[in-house]
This record gives sequence, C-alpha cells and structure tokens, in this order.
Amino acid sequence: MSISHIRLSNWQAISIKGQDQTTYLNSQVTCDVAKLGEQDATFGCHCDAKGKTWSLFYLMPVEQNFLLFQKTSSIAASAQALQKFGVFSKVEIQAPTSEWKISALQGESLIQWLNKQGLAETPLNQVTPIFNGYLCLMSQDLGLFVRASDAELPAELAQLDQQDTAYFDAKVSQHVWPFIEVEHQSEYIPQMLNAHAIGAISFKKGCYMGQETVARMRYLGKNKKASFGFSSEDPIELGSTLEIQAGSGWRRAGEVIHSCQLDQKTFGIAVLAADTNITTSIRVKDDSSKTVQLSALPYSLEYEESK
Repeated sequence: MSISHIRLSNWQAISIKGQDQTTYLNSQVTCDVAKLGEQDATFGCHCDAKGKTWSLFYLMPVEQNFLLFQKTSSIAASAQALQKFGVFSKVEIQAPTSEWKISALQGESLIQWLNKQGLAETPLNQVTPIFNGYLCLMSQDLGLFVRASDAELPAELAQLDQQDTAYFDAKVSQHVWPFIEVEHQSEYIPQMLNAHAIGAISFKKGCYMGQETVARMRYLGKNKKASFGFSSEDPIELGSTLEIQAGSGWRRAGEVIHSCQLDQKTFGIAVLAADTNITTSIRVKDDSSKTVQLSALPYSLEYEESK
C-alpha cells in the first residue's frame, strides 16, 4: 500500500477569522460560505469587480479559521482586495497564514490506509481531526493535512514516502482543478476555469464581487472557453501558447495555466475553446516539435440546476 506525504513548496493559504468572517467572506467570493457546515470544504473563486479571477481556492474551516488554500503566487493580489474591504468588518486576515502548515497525502489506497489509522469515515470535502491535525480529502486519492505551524510532522506521516510538490501538482492536473498563478490573475472568468463544474460557484447566494459577469456568462451563454488537462513527453512551460491543427494549417488554441514535470513527463492544464476535440493535434506555438495530448474531463461542464 503505497502512500506518500507531499511537502507543498508553492502552495499556501489565506486565513480569515473573526466575528464577521462568514458574512464578510460570503460577500467576496463565488461559493456560498453561509451554507457550509462546520466541517465542509469547497472550491471557490475570488474575482475582481469585472468578474475576472484573482484566485481559485479550496476553502477549509479549521478551528476558528477559514483557510483559502491556493497557489502561493496568487495570494498577494487576492489578499490585498480582501483586506481593502475587510476594514469594514470584524475580521482578521493573514496572508499567507502563519498559524498553519499544509501538506498533502496521496495514494490510490489512501482511504484504506486512513481506515487502518483509525479514521473509520473519510467523506470527501470534510475537515476531520486526525494525527493532532486535520485532514480533508479532495478526492479518493488526494488529501490535505493541516497542522499548527509549531507542530512537528506526526510520526505516522514521517514514516511515509516523502515526495515534493510535483506529485501534488500532477494530481491537480489530472483532476483538472484549475488553480492559477499570478501570471493569469484578472484574465479568466470563473467558468473558463471550470469553477461551476467543480462546485465553486453558487448561483443562488447574495451579491459578491464580479457576480454580474459570472451570472451573465451562465444565463446568456456568453462563455466559450474551458480548462482541459493535458500531458506531454516534452517540457511545457507555464504561459505557453498552444496551437491547434486547422485543416492544413494551425491556429491559436489557448494558453497553459498550470504545468509541472514529473518522471520526465509534463502534466498541465490549459484554457482552450470549450468545444475543443481532445483527439485533435495540439502543439506549442514557439516550438512546434513540442506536442500535448488532452485528456477527457473527469466531470461535466453542464450547469447543475440545484446550485
């Protein structure tokens, strides 16, 4: 049973706590924070006034904190906006958090391993106390472990295979969770990052930053882009422009927003036309010898009426 503990060097979290944390955060982000249970975790987006995304995050309630887990490079701009409007509410914002450390657990048999550690129930997207910290499964094979910043890594995790961030980044690509870096802030609306498909948008909650644009993209059918996972035998850099074969020529297809190298392969996510055929030939614009293979999305891009 191969389970790995992953140290996350390019991921962090914004911490929000205080008397008004729920009402304030709910007025700023796309997910419905007010409807979350005490242990519920969820994806969400933080947008500017025009509905362009500052960050895609994974929200976890830990003790008295809301932790907005995301790419480290996306934190500064998102936190600046949160702090700007937060002065009118009773909230304390730390960006990045200094109170908590976050690492990951990965493995095809992760749930079975957790059961052997005494965690009988391991529902997805639920923050659960374990090992003097907290665990939250993002999927059947990937979980986040949160512990106090001054706490040692539990012996149960220290005994596991220790891996670097690339293992987590590769899983993010395979699950097609389009977290963005600073290079792509204020460039894409949430639906272009498949936010509606991964439970990151509520269309029934009250007002929030960028809501008008997000709603228009749903109800007027304006969005024509989506995020796709890909792999490649070649090194593909973040920000690379991709081209798609069109007859005897090539035309611009989209841009790489997430990329990592693992075991001499590249795993990544690119924003492309929503109707892109995943079997179509795609190459890197500035180096036509580099090609990528798209993978089928692990979820539907259709809207759920219940949200």
